[in-house]
Amino acid sequence: MMAQAPDSLRADFQRFYTLDLDELGVSIRPRRAADLAANLPDQALTWGRIDPKASWGADRHLLANIADSVGFLAWTKTKESQRPNARWEGATPRPGDRPDDDIQSMEPERMLAMLALPRG
Repeated sequence: MMAQAPDSLRADFQRFYTLDLDELGVSIRPRRAADLAANLPDQALTWGRIDPKASWGADRHLLANIADSVGFLAWTKTKESQRPNARWEGATPRPGDRPDDDIQSMEPERMLAMLALPRG
């Protein structure tokens, strides 16, 4: 953590524990600091710096799910949703999500034929 996001870790220690990380080794023992760092809450900035998917806590993910559900229900009542092959495009983007631009579609028969090819 200290190597990947020292500034975020310093801010999180100040925010959640009201401890100054500069006191590490003086008034804060290294083992205690390691324990506190490993148990930072979901809202800590450090987690998002280590893994972008973790930059949202459970509360933000739940709010995004609620917003998506309400948006989808509203969309199902529109004329646009009644078209054949209609797709809802209003989902709230989540941190760490990648667009599906690199996904290739394939007919099931062709995929089965490719999977049946001998492997070397």
